[in-house]
Amino acid sequence: MNATIRDHTVIKRSVPKLIGLVAIGAAFVAISVWMLNGGAVDSRGEVTVYVGWIGTVFFGLCLLFAIHRLIFGHRKPVELSTQGFWDKRALAQEVPWSAVSRVSVWSHRGTSMLRVQFTDDAILRNQLTPIVKVTKWLNTPSSIDGIYVASTDLDISFSELRMLFQKYLSEYNPTAIDDMK
Repeated sequence: MNATIRDHTVIKRSVPKLIGLVAIGAAFVAISVWMLNGGAVDSRGEVTVYVGWIGTVFFGLCLLFAIHRLIFGHRKPVELSTQGFWDKRALAQEVPWSAVSRVSVWSHRGTSMLRVQFTDDAILRNQLTPIVKVTKWLNTPSSIDGIYVASTDLDISFSELRMLFQKYLSEYNPTAIDDMK
């Protein structure tokens, strides 16, 4: 259950959603290991073995990350207040609303996230968690910037998350609302 106390909203994690992510990750690791062991070798030969290696490493890391988040993750990963917001999965501390330059909806193949961009690059360097720093570094060549707030493991739907951000932004930083339809 999520709570709102005097303009302070706390969004809890969803254990069933996290268990679903772990199950999906385990299934993809199993398929990749099967490919790695030659289970799908046909006329393509070694290509499927290479795909198996890549899939095993990638989905194995995703599986470990999901298990880590399930066991050791924050019970209340997102907080919104009159001062700012804090996505504890990506940020080391609360970011003031005045530091947000733009918030928009990013959608791809049925998955939606809020893309939050900041006014100053220094704030990103000082406030990101280590895993997000690595992810941003890996995405530098494709010019992906900002952080993404997803509801995949939250006890809230994406539309409710979007409405909460709109509520706080419209009151504390209306210039940052870009495309949140």
